[in-house]
Amino acid sequence: MTFALTEKQNEAMELLISPAMYIGLGGGSRSGKTFLFLRALIIRALKAEGSRHAVFRFRFNSVKASVVKDTLPKVMSLCFPGVMEKSNLDKTDWYLTLPNKSEVWFGGLDDKDRTEKILGMEFATIFFNECSQIPFNSVVTALTRLAQKTKLKLKAYFDLNPPSKSHWTYLQFIAKKSPVTGKPLEQGDNYVYLTINPEDNADNLAPEYLNSLRMLPERARKRFLSGQFSDDDDNALWTEKILEKCRVLGRSDDPVPEFVRTVVAV
Repeated sequence: MTFALTEKQNEAMELLISPAMYIGLGGGSRSGKTFLFLRALIIRALKAEGSRHAVFRFRFNSVKASVVKDTLPKVMSLCFPGVMEKSNLDKTDWYLTLPNKSEVWFGGLDDKDRTEKILGMEFATIFFNECSQIPFNSVVTALTRLAQKTKLKLKAYFDLNPPSKSHWTYLQFIAKKSPVTGKPLEQGDNYVYLTINPEDNADNLAPEYLNSLRMLPERARKRFLSGQFSDDDDNALWTEKILEKCRVLGRSDDPVPEFVRTVVAV
């Protein structure tokens, strides 16, 4: 199969190699965001012998199913033919060792023991896959390990289907404000963002799939087809801001309460 980036994907690649440290790609479903970031991460790993890189999702089972077993084989086959056969995928600790001894680690930030093991290392690249599902405090903790000294410039990648405008991803990448203080980011130019949607990847998708996205209800269509951040529903019982404020999972300094039963009546 011949591999070629679409026009929009080439635009995204220019962003990935820009001087910015924090790079976000947001947009609709199946636009190629994960593929692009994983491809860029492998390129970086192959350039710097012995370098270490990480791919995180909120839940480990999700990163294993969607990245390790689905996107990774496609990226390696299409973009780096022959390299996977010379690499080793450790299915105990879940990391890929490339022929030049560089490593790509896969983890979920919901598993305290696994997370502590991975975060005992330093990385040259950290990729937060589907980061709208990851609590901001977990992202902050993981970024303390973006510290491996190599010939590469440190990079943090973020991909997402845009949630509401109160989410930390909107505040950080669009409003250029601190999700904690609400004040302007001190290095706002270091945070860059591009919207890339499934229609930008139409050459690689079935027409029926795009039609199914066009038939979604308006709110879902804006998120999964148009890649737009939404306003919180005025009638929502719990907004993104409230949920984020009340999270404790992933914060090392907050004990998880002893729940007996939680009842939500609607």
